[in-house]
Amino acid sequence: MRNPERGRGGRVGAFCGRHPLFVAALVAAGCVLLAGRGLPAALVAGAALGLAGGGLRSWRTGVAWLFCGSLAVGVFTWRTGARNSDERKLLEFGGGEMQGRLLKDGRGSENFWSAPAVLLTGPQAGAKVWWEGRGELPVAGSRVRSRGNFGPLPERRNPGEFDQAVWLRGQGVAAVFHAGWVRGEVVTHGWAARGAALRRGFRAAVTDGLAEDSQEAVVIRAVVIGEQPPDADELVAAFRNSGTLHAFSVSGLHVAMVGSIGWLLLRLAGVPRRWAVPALLPLIFGYSWLTGNSPPAMRSAWMAAVFLGAFVCRRRPDLLNALGAVLLAAMLWDGRLLFQPGVQLSYGVVAVIAVGAGWGTRLFSWIAKPELYLPLAMMTRRQKAWLGFRRNIAQSLGVSLVAGIGSTPLTAFHFGLVTPVSVFAGVILVPLVFVLLSAALLAGALHPVVPLAARLVNRANGYVAKLCVLTAEGFSAVPGGHFQLAQESQPFLLVYDLEHGAGAACFSGGGSGAVLLDCADRYSFKRRVAPSLRRLGVMPDSVILSHPDGGHLGGGAEVWGTLPVRQVLLPVAQSRSPAFRAWASDAPLAGVKTLHAADLRDLTMPDGARLEILHAPDPFAQNVPADDRVAIYRLHWRGWKLIFTSDAGMLTESALLDARADVSADVIIAGRHRSDASLGDVFLDAVNPQAIVASHSAFPVSEQLNPQTVKYWRSRGIQVIHQGESGGVTVRVDAAGNLRLEGFADQSVMILKPR
Repeated sequence: MRNPERGRGGRVGAFCGRHPLFVAALVAAGCVLLAGRGLPAALVAGAALGLAGGGLRSWRTGVAWLFCGSLAVGVFTWRTGARNSDERKLLEFGGGEMQGRLLKDGRGSENFWSAPAVLLTGPQAGAKVWWEGRGELPVAGSRVRSRGNFGPLPERRNPGEFDQAVWLRGQGVAAVFHAGWVRGEVVTHGWAARGAALRRGFRAAVTDGLAEDSQEAVVIRAVVIGEQPPDADELVAAFRNSGTLHAFSVSGLHVAMVGSIGWLLLRLAGVPRRWAVPALLPLIFGYSWLTGNSPPAMRSAWMAAVFLGAFVCRRRPDLLNALGAVLLAAMLWDGRLLFQPGVQLSYGVVAVIAVGAGWGTRLFSWIAKPELYLPLAMMTRRQKAWLGFRRNIAQSLGVSLVAGIGSTPLTAFHFGLVTPVSVFAGVILVPLVFVLLSAALLAGALHPVVPLAARLVNRANGYVAKLCVLTAEGFSAVPGGHFQLAQESQPFLLVYDLEHGAGAACFSGGGSGAVLLDCADRYSFKRRVAPSLRRLGVMPDSVILSHPDGGHLGGGAEVWGTLPVRQVLLPVAQSRSPAFRAWASDAPLAGVKTLHAADLRDLTMPDGARLEILHAPDPFAQNVPADDRVAIYRLHWRGWKLIFTSDAGMLTESALLDARADVSADVIIAGRHRSDASLGDVFLDAVNPQAIVASHSAFPVSEQLNPQTVKYWRSRGIQVIHQGESGGVTVRVDAAGNLRLEGFADQSVMILKPR
């Protein structure tokens, strides 16, 4: 007899017949991805897939595929066009007093917060914007009002930097509303206020009994409610490098765990499966809401609803069809979501697990192989428990391996990171997270009734959190357990373009080490510099500071907590800056060796280069402004000389000239003095540069690069790289010995030849 599963189209046709929703979702997703490159390609692909569906199954299948692909492309095109229109009109409008409704809780503090919002007033009411405000920290559903202006989405300015503009466009955000310079009005009432109070109560309940800023409390809040720890880069790095970052913050994994916990409790209570499902769905969606309705949690909740709904309808559940139903709905609602890495990882990993979990489990079946000639009925309780434990290990290893295989191409493409150790790390860490989440939910349930019992549970849970951290740190330290693909193998100097006059640069010798010259301000280091270095595969082990200004110190501990810093060169010995005092006093306690500019003449650098200390300021003059305490460095590299003047002004330049120091250089890398002129004529005559790399920031005004100054420099025959236009600047020495300066934002290239 003819096998019905071998009908029209063979195995592929049979697969399409068993998982119709999943295949239709793949068709819609493929058409949307092509629509991102151009509408004609998407339409041709939709027609081709429709014909393929007719050939594999039937004409009805072909029509259904064509309809799904065409509708998804149409919605994607309409939403993209509407967003682009909103962006254009908002930027033309400029600004004024605006009102909006927040879609998510504001992140930040009363000094500055940000969140997505829908405009309620103005020429584009209904448009989605990124609202940057000041004042009371609002919650989702709050109405905000303030004066401000609209600006474009922040494009990437430096290599390896997170592309915030792409991320915001994927969420439909049209522009940024800058209202952070005045205190705005926030009105929260009704359900928004009650919901915020409930979430705050749950947050307090799961860590009551632990110190607010302890590592244990930070881990519990991250795992249970998805709260991002503000000052825990080293902690986050351990989970990222062990390939278990998805377990550290709320994701679909946590929603599935909550569903499993509820299922176990209902089974113990003897609730039939058909009636257990309606009780589980409120639990799953309620947990997603408590954690802020993060996109991964909501995707998992809807997938669980579709999957479990099959039991209610007395049908056999199918994970691929459940995944397909949610993905298809997402594509027909807003296909722009598909261009976000997190969305691709969520759907991609679940699909690979659904397809390959059986294969992965069979691969490790030898672990769960029962004893020969010993039937299950004759096993002792201990033998049955041991067999069950081995079966769980085999299944966990199989799923972990398949998930690792499925996620590797996407993590390598989007983040340049590969973590083979995650296969084994997940087997240990995921059960620990399950225990931690179960204990936290128990504490949350006990806290309103028996607060003392909740505190005891939380204190015990603190040990589980600590074990999670030790596990992540242990696996992240395994040699070869993780590696960065996009590593820069050639020597380079990268001068970062940062906001508000902050400064940082990195000199890398390729495979011979790297040095960070200034570290930006605390925020820019965490959001700009550190991600860039990580993406480039560069880990500086030395830091050189130019002056005790907060815009150049990186917050102190954040730097050596993120990078393997073993030594720092300090420009002065004393300063009133808290961040500088951290470098001077706390860094040695962390194993960082401190050197002082006044005690040295030069410093060995990677790639055979040498850093010469041309000027060291008075090490003890604490009352002198930071910009007048700048150490001047000159880099000697492959026959080229580059001088770093940072934020030095005329006072420092005069001191150099009065000392009759040789300050000649091919390139000046300059910042901006807050209150004094910089790069005077006499100093430029002494340096005689071919080019100047000049920083620029729109705010404050003192950090703006005067166009007349640029014009004057060029009239002297000096080439100028304006970082307001070029963004970050990468400097290399090419094979011919020329100095090549490349702007990241404008893709400009300047080539200097040896003199």
